[in-house]
Amino acid sequence: MNKTDAINKIQKSLISEKPQVITPEGQVYEEYIEKLSVALLESVIEPVKVNVISSCAADGDLEKYQASVVWGIAKCNGNWLLTLEAENEFALGFGSDPKQIMIHGFSSSDALGEWCA
Repeated sequence: MNKTDAINKIQKSLISEKPQVITPEGQVYEEYIEKLSVALLESVIEPVKVNVISSCAADGDLEKYQASVVWGIAKCNGNWLLTLEAENEFALGFGSDPKQIMIHGFSSSDALGEWCA
């Protein structure tokens, strides 16, 4: 996977999914989503293979992420947008070392929703 692949995968999600993001009071959903989408795309990095070691949720998708090839495709302040190599699936990860990433717990095909979880 390269940076162009990562951007394409995120953009596909942005087009096909209605992001599950809570809009702050006084803001328009569509404008807020556009602002968040731009920020996400600006955070895309050259993909890095990551090792998911733990999860915040006991009944989440940890096993799925430990049994798959996982890429970190966006990063900001220790937060990572992770994606499974073989699926249109995204999760929020945390950590400074790509070999020791904790996931928020659950994943979905909603890249922006996961990034903003």
